[in-house]
Amino acid sequence: MSIKKIDRREALKMSGMGMLGLLLPGLQREPSTPASVPEPAVININANYGKGQWIFDPVGLYIQKGQKVRWIAKQWGGTVMAFHPSNDNHELRIPENAKPFNSGMVPLMMTGWKGLNQFEWTFDVEGTYDYFSRDEEIMGMVGRIVVGKPGGPAEKNAPGYGGRDGRAVVFPREVTMLGFCPSADIVAKKTIPYPKDYLVHPHPYGAEG
Repeated sequence: MSIKKIDRREALKMSGMGMLGLLLPGLQREPSTPASVPEPAVININANYGKGQWIFDPVGLYIQKGQKVRWIAKQWGGTVMAFHPSNDNHELRIPENAKPFNSGMVPLMMTGWKGLNQFEWTFDVEGTYDYFSRDEEIMGMVGRIVVGKPGGPAEKNAPGYGGRDGRAVVFPREVTMLGFCPSADIVAKKTIPYPKDYLVHPHPYGAEG
């Protein structure tokens, strides 16, 4: 069996290709992986008819920018509407460049049918978002979400400022409830539960028990 002679130039060429093959895996960049998206945060919509309470729980919530919030009705519930002039002429209490959310006119309800008891929204703009339930806001059914860091009209203006400009009124119980969840506490604690034992409506608003 004859062995084919390989000249010096050919040998160098072959060895160079071999070394390049060994180096290439180290030179190749690993494919970039998208940043992990947090799971949707959940806010329960509930009610205690005897006490006359309609509830967003937690009432204060912290999330990351780009995170989704899912409201779930446990009983015949409320609606989910951002404080924004496009929602029943309410004052602006979300970031100026954020799109207002609105679950619709029909209240969410406890049901086995997928979607009829849920509303979801993805928050892509940092800041403070106040929201309300259309028919129950007079009883203090409001909530606050801080996305990333506090900011926007909700931080600059106390509830009720818009009433002076012809906007919808902000009811006293809404002001009280928002006072339970200042943005600094939301950032520190991440969630603030609804204070069920505090806002109990006396007669004639509802019976105890």
